[in-house]
Amino acid sequence: MKMFKNIIKLLVLTSLSLSLIPLTTAKAATAIQVTDATKAATSSKLAVTYSALSSSATPVTEASSTDTTTTTEAGQPAKSDVSVTVLSGILTLEAVPDFNFGTVTLGSTGKLKSNTVDTDGFVLDNGTNADRATAGRDGNDTGLLEVVDSRNSLTTMPGFTLSAALGKLNPTMINSDDPSLDAILHLNQMPLLDDENNNVSSTGTDLKTDKASISSALGNDVPIMNMTPGSYNGGVIKANFNTPDSASLEIPGSGDNTKATSKRMNAIVTWTLNAAPAVTTN
Repeated sequence: MKMFKNIIKLLVLTSLSLSLIPLTTAKAATAIQVTDATKAATSSKLAVTYSALSSSATPVTEASSTDTTTTTEAGQPAKSDVSVTVLSGILTLEAVPDFNFGTVTLGSTGKLKSNTVDTDGFVLDNGTNADRATAGRDGNDTGLLEVVDSRNSLTTMPGFTLSAALGKLNPTMINSDDPSLDAILHLNQMPLLDDENNNVSSTGTDLKTDKASISSALGNDVPIMNMTPGSYNGGVIKANFNTPDSASLEIPGSGDNTKATSKRMNAIVTWTLNAAPAVTTN
């Protein structure tokens, strides 16, 4: 799994079609590094490494026709490699999900359709145009929300919170004269699991994400994970928002039903990781 350090606040894109054909995207994902900070939050976007190698990446050299396969004679040892990235003393946000709510009409609520979104026609965040961006550049299409906590021993973790805020739904640049809309992203409670899909609870009581209603009209941060000290095992902590009952999108208001319209709209979701300070001993 890819990690991106020193980035704290991530933008996630919620893509929606207005008629609404919502393609809601939580484009964002990953890696913020927090050690003893009590709050980690900036306006930086996070790049999730689900993209292809850039043109500057070192090309792989093809073997020439004279290459031969190495063989080992009987009685001689053969050797291979084990590769792993070992985390210690850091808290990272590894992944946040995209959301696609299909078609939703004004004044109604639509359930999650998939986690695959289309951002063509929107103003893509490039790391410097946060004020103008209507689409994030990060996220994943599996519905995965994941944090890795490797501070202290794995059974005496100091705690953290992960929150989310929702921006207004904006049309594509082609329809830039159309007004933006408010929306409410509803997230249901989902089990918090480790890398082997066991609950991360250290107390015997299963832990879940918080049930949340994230309103673009309010624009405030809403807790999604609220991990208290001593309640959970460290390492991978993940939840999956990839079923119809895991998330829904509400679009308040009413429309002019005498006009036939269908508009793709996006909203950016900002995820913020707040770390409780790690306890150190001499």
